[in-house]
Amino acid sequence: MKHLVIAMVAIFTICAPRAFGHDQDIAKLNRFMQNKGNTASMQIFREGRDFIEAQNWQKAAEKFNDFITGYPKDKDLDAALYWYGYALQKQNRTDDAAVPLLRLINRFPNSSWRNDAQALLVVMGRKADVEQALERDNCEIKMLALQSLFQADQDRAIAIATEALRANPTQCPGFPAAAVSMLGSQGGARAVPLLLDIARSNPDVKLRLTAIKRLGEQHSDQITDELIKLYDTDRNRDVRVQVLRALVESRTPRGSAKVLEIARSSDDVGTRLYAIRYVGELKDAASLDELLRIYDAEKTNEIRYQILRSLAERDDARARAKLLEIAKLGDSPELRIEAIRRLGDHGKIALDDLLQLYNSETNVQIKIGLLRTFGENNDPRARAKLLEIAHGADSAQLRAYAIRQLGQKDDEQTVDQLVSMYDSEKDQQLRAFLIRAFGDSKQKSAVHKLMTIAKNDPSIELRKLAVRYLGDSKDPEALKFLEELLK
Repeated sequence: MKHLVIAMVAIFTICAPRAFGHDQDIAKLNRFMQNKGNTASMQIFREGRDFIEAQNWQKAAEKFNDFITGYPKDKDLDAALYWYGYALQKQNRTDDAAVPLLRLINRFPNSSWRNDAQALLVVMGRKADVEQALERDNCEIKMLALQSLFQADQDRAIAIATEALRANPTQCPGFPAAAVSMLGSQGGARAVPLLLDIARSNPDVKLRLTAIKRLGEQHSDQITDELIKLYDTDRNRDVRVQVLRALVESRTPRGSAKVLEIARSSDDVGTRLYAIRYVGELKDAASLDELLRIYDAEKTNEIRYQILRSLAERDDARARAKLLEIAKLGDSPELRIEAIRRLGDHGKIALDDLLQLYNSETNVQIKIGLLRTFGENNDPRARAKLLEIAHGADSAQLRAYAIRQLGQKDDEQTVDQLVSMYDSEKDQQLRAFLIRAFGDSKQKSAVHKLMTIAKNDPSIELRKLAVRYLGDSKDPEALKFLEELLK
């Protein structure tokens, strides 16, 4: 294949000077334009063609760039990329020209403009880029050929993949990983010894990870034992984490038991975090029991946070009950807030419990965590609670935080309620929070309220704040209002 690449590059080099005569190029471009429709994109393309014909290279480049940016999914994008590169090359902007030409080669391997792009790159002195693109094509063809061979003759495919991995080819970087993956997915028991050998000792860590992943998919007790040995003897963090994943994927009792052991007692916190995460994915009663036991015995917050995340990912009443228990009685405000946030992930199911918790809670930090959760919940009851707090007798800090959460919702009903709240509110600091909520809103009622405040509010500071948010809004009506203020 390498000889073919060199030959093709030589052909491009010999033929290129003639291929890029201006008359021949225009003739080819005009042939391409025949029978094209009158779409908006093609109108831009025609204007680019006219500038090419007039040898106005800068304008031509601008037009074809307009086409590329304005119509990135157009069926003629490959042609626009070529002529954009062509126009840039005519301005001696070779580095800039190479970008669209290489994009064409890499993204559109079957384009009729691909050979022209390769030839133009050679003319520009970018022969190495052309060789690389051709070699990449060759690698992709090799991978497809191996895939087809696995379907037609598995024994021959295994033999060829094995030989290719032993030869350690460097000219096709993606081929070894593809071969390992195909051996694992289609080679069956015959491929296991080779996969184990790669998993244990191959110098390429990425190949080891691929082999481990495929071994986990075999669902075999014998392979599980080999993976456990690998975990116990290997100190590479990436390899250990991949082994954990493979043990979970194996769905064997010994594999699950090993992951649980690591989750309980590994001296490496990072590895324990992964093990707990994978235990959470088992989704059975035994693994939930284990997570609850680990949480109760654990003192490291990092581990506890991961268990809370795993509990939140389970659609399980016992998991929610544990989260609620921690939200109410956790060892620290930070753990309680994390449990509240994770309960919020359960949406409407946990909302009644969170609303009751807010009413009974006295810690302001915890209450703010609950308000944040209400703000992230789309249930009407959560919004009603925020409005109650914003209006009510809680501290100014909590009222301000509720207003902030309501402002982020930015629906018409909520904004209208905040607008009506402004007129009855006496606290200037809370009025300022309401103005910020109006400034962040896209609703017209918010813009109109800011205009009213800017014009009539008794507080000069609040008027100035409203003017600032009107300017930030970029709303045409707001900008017109600001112009009127200047008169």
